[in-house]
Amino acid sequence: MPKPVVKKEYPLSVRIYLWEIIKGLGITWRHFVKNIRYSFRKGPHTVPTTWQYPEDRRPISPNFRGAHMLQLNEKGQELCVGCGMCAKACPAKCITVKRGKPADGEEDRYAGKTMCEEFTIDMLRCIFCGFCEEACPKNAIVLGQGHELAEYTMEACIYDKAKLIANFEEAKAAGKLKPKPKKVPVEAPPKAEAKKPAAKPAAKAAPKADKAKPAEKADAKKEGEDSKE
Repeated sequence: MPKPVVKKEYPLSVRIYLWEIIKGLGITWRHFVKNIRYSFRKGPHTVPTTWQYPEDRRPISPNFRGAHMLQLNEKGQELCVGCGMCAKACPAKCITVKRGKPADGEEDRYAGKTMCEEFTIDMLRCIFCGFCEEACPKNAIVLGQGHELAEYTMEACIYDKAKLIANFEEAKAAGKLKPKPKKVPVEAPPKAEAKKPAAKPAAKAAPKADKAKPAEKADAKKEGEDSKE
């Protein structure tokens, strides 16, 4: 059965919403006065005021996940070996990696025995989860601080290997590279002591027979009679 409709009766002050409107205007006025007061401050902008982007830019956290880049080591060699672990870990399936071997005479350009012949990322599908960065065994692909990713064409949103390396070089020149992840010391689990096999209970000795054999009894009886005589 349908529930009965209960009519609620509100007083006049609630029905005209006058008190709620006054409270809302009070909050608006309070923020207005605060912003006017902060606008006369000198120096960097503060939270209540508007940042005049792009002239004024806020600092970005080093843990921010922005545009991808392929890192190079200190010798300028490519760290990516084309293993494809990043593509397997990507939930959006936006990474394509093709593995290859360095050409003769170009082995010094790569840090490993293999290299990525092709590396593309579809930035229109990427969700910036960072799984590719965590899955990479060589710390080759990282998400930098680049956040201005708007483009005029869809083709420009497909980052190839050259674009990813260029992102790394720009971040390195600007001093915005992520610090290398610290190795977490892993302690070996304590060795389990070999359990000694439980000692088997000793076999119970057979109870000694209290009764002597019949032949021995006869001899003992005969000796007793001789002694009496």
